[in-house]
Amino acid sequence: MDLNKLGLHIHEIRNQFTYVEIGVGLLNQSLEKGSVPGVFYALQSIFQSASQVSRTLWAPRKKGRSRSDEIRKFLGIPDDHPLNNKDIQTLFDFSDEANEEWIKKTAGKYILMDYVGDLGASDHKDVEIENVFRSFDTKGKIYVYRGVGFQLENVMTTLKSISDAVNKAHYHLFPEQWVEPPEGEDDDADYK
Repeated sequence: MDLNKLGLHIHEIRNQFTYVEIGVGLLNQSLEKGSVPGVFYALQSIFQSASQVSRTLWAPRKKGRSRSDEIRKFLGIPDDHPLNNKDIQTLFDFSDEANEEWIKKTAGKYILMDYVGDLGASDHKDVEIENVFRSFDTKGKIYVYRGVGFQLENVMTTLKSISDAVNKAHYHLFPEQWVEPPEGEDDDADYK
């Protein structure tokens, strides 16, 4: 892969990490304000971007695997990195079908939907994870979607190691983008 193509992939991965940062900020604001929809919107945003990064670095289809291998090699990311995770890669795939499958599996069971709070101190503490549609345990920092749980701090640590490698590569490929604009100049001036 030539350096221009590699640079485009690195730039896009870096964009996804910017979206993760925005999602974390929104998550914190939503938790402060007690906004349940905001919490889940932020978590969906974080995990959607994590999925994009994972799919770029570990392409699920054969035709993208050599590209993924080259990008990982350039970044120094091993194949067995924790972000090489099918649960993250496929979390939002075919949501209509995945929802229908989850509904079939949980038919007749007590289910938990859209819960935010300390799950262990709630009336819902005994609900099995496979019967949770969507929740965020604020004490354990565990996000569950359709019965699959993710410990958020572990996911963020996993993402940071890749983000660091991407930023290092991006800095060397696009040094002009790392220069601070002169004081008084606004990067968003064109959008006002």
